[in-house]
Amino acid sequence: MRLRRRSGPGGRVGGWGRGPGRAAWSRPAVTVAVICACSFTVSLVLQATLYRDGSGDADEAAYVLQARMLLDGHLTLDAATMEPFFRPWLTGEHDGRLFTKYLPGWPALLAASQAVFGTMAVAPALVAAGWVAGTYRLARELLDDAASAVLAAALLAGSPLVVVHTALPLAYACGAATLTLASAALLRGARTGARRSLLGGGAGAGFALLLRPFDAVLVLTGVVVFALARLRRQPRAIPARVGWAVLGAAPFVAVLLVFCWLVTGSALRMPLSASDPLDRFGFGPRRILPSEPTFAFTRHLALRALQQTCTAAPGWLFGGVVVVALAAVGAVAARRRAQRLLLVATVAAVVGGYLFWWGSAFAMPGLRDGLGPHYHLAALTPILILAADGARRLWSAAAALPRATVLRPTAAGVVVVTMVLLTASAVPGKVDGQRWVNDHNAFLAALLPDRYPAPAVVVVTPQVPSRYTQVPYQTLRNRPDLHGRVLYAADLGPATATLPDRVPGRALYRLRPDEIADPAAPASFYGSFTALRQVGGERIRVHLVARLPAGPAAAAGAAGAAAYVRLGAQTRIFPATPAAASVIDATVVVTSGEPAGAGEIGVGAATLPEELVVGLVQPTAAGPARWEERIPLARRPTTGALTLLTPGLGWRQVPGRAAAGWLPAPVRPTLAVAVGLD
Repeated sequence: MRLRRRSGPGGRVGGWGRGPGRAAWSRPAVTVAVICACSFTVSLVLQATLYRDGSGDADEAAYVLQARMLLDGHLTLDAATMEPFFRPWLTGEHDGRLFTKYLPGWPALLAASQAVFGTMAVAPALVAAGWVAGTYRLARELLDDAASAVLAAALLAGSPLVVVHTALPLAYACGAATLTLASAALLRGARTGARRSLLGGGAGAGFALLLRPFDAVLVLTGVVVFALARLRRQPRAIPARVGWAVLGAAPFVAVLLVFCWLVTGSALRMPLSASDPLDRFGFGPRRILPSEPTFAFTRHLALRALQQTCTAAPGWLFGGVVVVALAAVGAVAARRRAQRLLLVATVAAVVGGYLFWWGSAFAMPGLRDGLGPHYHLAALTPILILAADGARRLWSAAAALPRATVLRPTAAGVVVVTMVLLTASAVPGKVDGQRWVNDHNAFLAALLPDRYPAPAVVVVTPQVPSRYTQVPYQTLRNRPDLHGRVLYAADLGPATATLPDRVPGRALYRLRPDEIADPAAPASFYGSFTALRQVGGERIRVHLVARLPAGPAAAAGAAGAAAYVRLGAQTRIFPATPAAASVIDATVVVTSGEPAGAGEIGVGAATLPEELVVGLVQPTAAGPARWEERIPLARRPTTGALTLLTPGLGWRQVPGRAAAGWLPAPVRPTLAVAVGLD
């Protein structure tokens, strides 16, 4: 039986070489299948090499956490168990339960990948292949030209923005790929009435709502308007075709409503805004979580973000500015004007919609060599389809030139080489940025032991305090049930003294990656990993030994040197004496009641937790040198006894560098502190 073939413009066969006796696998389909396989393979390779620990974006930890929650059969987590030390990044709270800010579509795919293949890496790779296939199908449906469709798929597969995002556990690429496939199926179903296409397109639209609903509205609104406009002369066909599409979307819409009801308490309240009402579109104060700083999003900042996004975007496309110019050619072509208008309108809707999203401005530092214009990924497919068709138009028009048989291949070769060079020139900066992330992750991993002698909790202490360990160090993640052999806890300052009572039976350690070796050279990071010990009781003895540094500059101020112990407003000072041979040796007792003498500090009615500070100051000609060990101190709520977590954090102030403030650095052997029961 001879297969029917769709004709292109001027009666040209769109099947690109399919013979009368061949099956459904035409040459374009085989070519696209090869491109899909290449994209799938590249994704897996990059996930195993350059992006083996992710991009460094802390949001990846939130998606992976939610996938693991689904694998454990949970939509939410118990807030009492997680608070305050183990609360995951990007979580809101409702009715004593924690939920992630994201919808379950992408985490469900990651979970399915883990369940079926034993790794989450397959899900992004399948997205890469599916996006390529969807681009081909959408281009064929809109422009009815096989060559343009294949070229559009190839341009997408080679674009750095696609290559990067299909190697990460983030939802942006999955959202764009799903919308591409859904648009192609809906348009075909609306044109032909094919129920399978309408059901599939509706299902894709519904699933897109479980991924990135704003993107779905921006993209699918134009698709629906276009499809209905095409059916205006067949009004009787509209109800049935709309009905089949709605039927395909209905299960996913139901899942969305039930999910929101279960996690936020309202079927119409999304987790994103439920976690913080300030995390929304529009101008004004914006914030990702109540615990985080507020970001002032202004119209000026929005326009600046748009300008920088447009400037950075060509560096993320295969061919750079050349592909942008080709897209402009494709946009103004006369043939199939309505279809081109749909593609242009889609790009305008995505770009215009995200003008009002504060995250676009917040993401500006990573536009060139970080994650790129990731909020605008849904606009990528229309741009590349227009670019592919623009190249096809120019190729066809060049046939009328003199000596076209020579000039056309030569010009095409020059253009291709230029596009390759432009793409290659933009890649090193992105690779170098990711290598920096990988080096940072490797440095962090090197500080941690390969094995722990017992179940452990590692207190993570970054230079900039955060209650979420995934923000500064996104690879330090806990299992949702907190049953891992090693748990990572946020350093909450003095309140960390209560952590041992929350995790009985676990050994405690402190990871401080930003600790420096020499405060006089602030870039001398070496980090530290220290075993911690809890000391608790009614009376706690603090013994300090301060050895004054030698040298002419230090000797000049030795007479004014002093050690001290401070808790809140109470301070005990121990001046250096000539008879002490540059050593200060002193003991202070911290008691849960009132002090009985000068050698005691009484907590009494003081508000705890608090830092117990043991310090040393030595005047020098360049200014005072200071050493402090700051020890978390808290009170057990059941007994009222004191509890300390030792050793504390070391801090230094360097003479002549007052502007640098306190630097995270060890204080031993200059200042040695021993804590025990009295």
